[in-house]
Amino acid sequence: MGEEYQGIKARATKKLGEYIGDSSLVEFQDDDKKVIFTTERLSPIESTKRPHVMLLFSNPHPHSIQQGMFLSPNTKKRENLFWPCMRNAHWFSVAESERRPDQLKNIFLEVKYASPFELHFYCYYAFPTTLPSHIRAIFGERFFSQTIEPEAGADFRNTLKEASIKAIVCFNKDIFNLVSGGRIERYIKELDNRRLVESRIKDIDEQIPIFLTYPTGWHFHENIMELRKVSLEKAMVAILDRLKPDVDQNT
Repeated sequence: MGEEYQGIKARATKKLGEYIGDSSLVEFQDDDKKVIFTTERLSPIESTKRPHVMLLFSNPHPHSIQQGMFLSPNTKKRENLFWPCMRNAHWFSVAESERRPDQLKNIFLEVKYASPFELHFYCYYAFPTTLPSHIRAIFGERFFSQTIEPEAGADFRNTLKEASIKAIVCFNKDIFNLVSGGRIERYIKELDNRRLVESRIKDIDEQIPIFLTYPTGWHFHENIMELRKVSLEKAMVAILDRLKPDVDQNT
């Protein structure tokens, strides 16, 4: 990171707070002026014949990395709404008794769940922070735009190809706007009105649909569980409709 190293380290120390003390999570190496960090990505150990669908998030949360699985219970040990909502929307069948981080990791690595899809969990940005906006704040505009953003975009598109991704469900508006051919601003109102928010991945040859749903931490509605369920169900039905030849062939 050259001249920018000390500033990045200072900002990271401030933004990461208690997590900066975990060297297995983030470690700054002054001699080489670089940072080594742990990220998270989950693709099945062995590919199945089910259509491959990516669940796209912004970046890892340090607490989840420490627990070894995406969307682990928060620091108050409360389950992330992602798991019951996805199950209620019939994306997969994983009982509440099997939703410890270590259990979930093995279930999704080994595709030991009933679903029409093989699910791939992916973070667009690799660096772990408590809020997505902290990445730009930590690394600064120049390093972010000249290094982090191009590398993230290239890795994302390579992954789509290597993992044979056929559709994407995105849980972050900024990432959706970054990778899709269309932009949306007031999407929560669209979702609250039970409308499907959809686009296509830009700058690639294959036509891969992408659907935007509620952020995993969004709870600002009295009927949020039902609204999440409806949004996820609509996305699933739309994907199945668009991929019907592949689904029929592999069932």
